[in-house]
Amino acid sequence: MIKSALIFSLSALLNTTTVSSTTLSTYSEKYTNEINELQDDLDWSKIELEEIEEDVEIGFDTKAYLPENFNPLKGKYDLHWDKIELIQLDEEVQLNFNTKTYLPENFNPLKGKYDLNWDTIELVDLEEEVSLNFDTKKYLPEGFDSSKNMHSSEKVL
Repeated sequence: MIKSALIFSLSALLNTTTVSSTTLSTYSEKYTNEINELQDDLDWSKIELEEIEEDVEIGFDTKAYLPENFNPLKGKYDLHWDKIELIQLDEEVQLNFNTKTYLPENFNPLKGKYDLNWDTIELVDLEEEVSLNFDTKKYLPEGFDSSKNMHSSEKVL
């Protein structure tokens, strides 16, 4: 009797789990498809974003710490940049080690800088014929003319 009750309980449990998982997957697919359709129909250009400005409470009166008749915007547009001389300050770099220990003996970074005389060098433009080693006419349709649709002044000779 106990064995049959246990077998009946297990079979009922397995059937319930199978039905609920099948139902759950069916509803999951249905709602996933509906959500995807809604996202496709959403026009993002029609959504307006509003920035919410919140007042900040700092817990004390700032006016008590400012001079009398204080105007934070006073002089904002009084600055004439064309009259101000800008100076670039060169900072000396401190490497904290001797660079000469890492270079060859008698190293001169400027050696050969002016040895090349471009006036004595003759530049030659080489026109080299390219050989493809196969007949391109075999791969083109009969009567093919690459300059067929060109104007007479643009025809390739």
